[in-house]
Amino acid sequence: MAERVFVLAEILVAVDGSKYSNKIVDFACDLAKKMEEKLVLIYVSKDPEIVDDYIEIGGRTPRASTQKSAVEIAESITSDLAKKIENNGIAHEVMLESGNPSEKIVATAAERKCDMIVIGLKGLHGVDRIRSIGSVSRRVLESSPCPVAVVSID
Repeated sequence: MAERVFVLAEILVAVDGSKYSNKIVDFACDLAKKMEEKLVLIYVSKDPEIVDDYIEIGGRTPRASTQKSAVEIAESITSDLAKKIENNGIAHEVMLESGNPSEKIVATAAERKCDMIVIGLKGLHGVDRIRSIGSVSRRVLESSPCPVAVVSID
């Protein structure tokens, strides 16, 4: 009798450090439990040298001498989210990338043959006065190699 090999499928979970990232991870955890899948948490910095958008998450821009590196910011954003996934007993890994967020998310999903991408409706640059999908979310939806679950923020 041939031995069956079980390969844990993956759901790619894109976060950006916005206030919505916790809700995105909560949704992905619920989904992963039901589907018995591994979560791959991905954070993409636009450019390791350009961190203004990410530093401003804290509500203020620090002086140049106190600015954190892009890697420190990425690690601080993903560490609590990874802990939440771990506390749910879900297999996971964290990927820190730099470049164009939508392109990196789509390329990673294709390379890893992910079953699904989970992303928020809007992120750091969401416009509160107009109900619209974020530009990264829209680009991921348009070019994804797999199904995309867009988590509503409301």
